[in-house]
Amino acid sequence: MFFPSGLVVAPAETPGGAPNVLFVANANSELRYDSGSINVIDLTKVEAAIDDWTGPNKNANGCTPDVDHRETLVCDSRRFMKLTVLEQSAAVRIGNFSTDIALQDFTTSTTGVPVVHFRLFVPTRGDPSVAWADYNGDRLSCTGGSDSFALCDDAHRLQTPSDALFGDVIPDEPFDVFADSANGFAIVTHLTNGAVALIDSPADGNAQLADLRLNVFAPDPGTGLRGATGVAGRLQPRPPGGPPGVDDIVYVGSRTDNRIQTFTVTQPPSDSPPYLVPGNFFFLDSVGNNGVGNSVDTRGLRMSPDGNRMYAINRRPPSVQVFDTTTGPDGLPRNRATGASDICPEASNLAVADNGNGERVYITCFQDGTVYVVDPRGTSQVEDIITVGRGPFAIAASPVLKKLFISNFLEDTIAVVDVDPASATKDRVVLRIGIPRAP
Repeated sequence: MFFPSGLVVAPAETPGGAPNVLFVANANSELRYDSGSINVIDLTKVEAAIDDWTGPNKNANGCTPDVDHRETLVCDSRRFMKLTVLEQSAAVRIGNFSTDIALQDFTTSTTGVPVVHFRLFVPTRGDPSVAWADYNGDRLSCTGGSDSFALCDDAHRLQTPSDALFGDVIPDEPFDVFADSANGFAIVTHLTNGAVALIDSPADGNAQLADLRLNVFAPDPGTGLRGATGVAGRLQPRPPGGPPGVDDIVYVGSRTDNRIQTFTVTQPPSDSPPYLVPGNFFFLDSVGNNGVGNSVDTRGLRMSPDGNRMYAINRRPPSVQVFDTTTGPDGLPRNRATGASDICPEASNLAVADNGNGERVYITCFQDGTVYVVDPRGTSQVEDIITVGRGPFAIAASPVLKKLFISNFLEDTIAVVDVDPASATKDRVVLRIGIPRAP
């Protein structure tokens, strides 16, 4: 791992049982190597190491206890790779400066046996492009060949085609990505120009750029730059055999504008590509009784698992805001602010999970090296602050394993946090995957 920037856990609800893996996007931000990469970490090995270490025998299995936090085991990252160096590599290489990763789950089940098919999307700033790769349960693939640890070919690095609709190149600074499995698309935001891109990605076909919306948000008065940042979707799966056009409502935040813009994805009845339809927007001008007004620099958006709440983290002022997204009498989401909490400066990302004691929001704090735990019930409140490492950036939750995975961007590690409410190590880092790199 080298400057890990994106994390996603294989979904647990895959028919027949999902591969127990964590996908990691590496940014290669010092350009020490010839490319970034997508790595595959075997969570079965991770769980076994944690169980041995936290059990009565305190078996480290060749790893090392952290000298400052004895409850934490530090293991070389190669120990947990999906396939060892003696077998064919499961990883692939991508462009430099990746920012995020998202997953579509196209797995099917035949007589109870899953036919695994995950598709991963990684925005990469260095090209700029969006890399995509398919995973079959054993390895990732993003070329037409069978080479191991291959560099994704041009067909798997989406760049805007040179035509009148899009212009010459994809906009700079692809930033965040949201992927929809049921309706077959992904959305990518762009940090310095306010653009929003739509990727058409059906289960039985290749991913391709389908639409692009420019200048979605107002520019910064000082720099003139427009910024689209966090993106999340309120899932509205299309009914089997139903008419096209019943898709997610997609929420997009901004670095430069104090509002959330919504979109829907419309699929024409013909074989024409889908396209983005701008919807309503709402301002970040007040939240409950907390008086958080004119919030800007929204860095992350996430939906609750049932789609009834949306969480937004903002840097100015530092806050997490909660919105009611239940359907109102008019058939549209209410998008009504219900609460807010002060959080750390320089918040980067968030995850939402119910680990057995109600929904919690977990927020990475890049500057502080911590994760804030927020209880969103009522007007919301900060429940705990966990020290996790240097430069925590991406975060992924597994409610099944009751674990958090945090990418420590500045030290090349993944911190594994126990969030089981019944555990003696609740809200503690129990395992660090990778040997922390010196500052």
